[in-house]
Amino acid sequence: MPSGRYDANSAWTVIAALAHNLARWATLIGLPNRPVQTARTRRRQLLSVPGRLLTSSRQWTLKLPARWPWKTDFHTVLDALRAIPALT
Repeated sequence: MPSGRYDANSAWTVIAALAHNLARWATLIGLPNRPVQTARTRRRQLLSVPGRLLTSSRQWTLKLPARWPWKTDFHTVLDALRAIPALT
């Protein structure tokens, strides 16, 4: 664990578990017909985005490389997550 204190280590473990579960659910919702990916593959393909965040007129835009092999998967997952209705 990164720290020598029990409280800090337990908080770090909870945050790591939440991040893993969120990434897993995002993959399952966005790419339901794909086989289950390992955490390393998921991080390499969907979370390590080689893009740039640009701002213009107070609006953020993510600019992805044209030949990035997982561009369609990234857009599919992002569109599926955006299509989930907000809780009211």
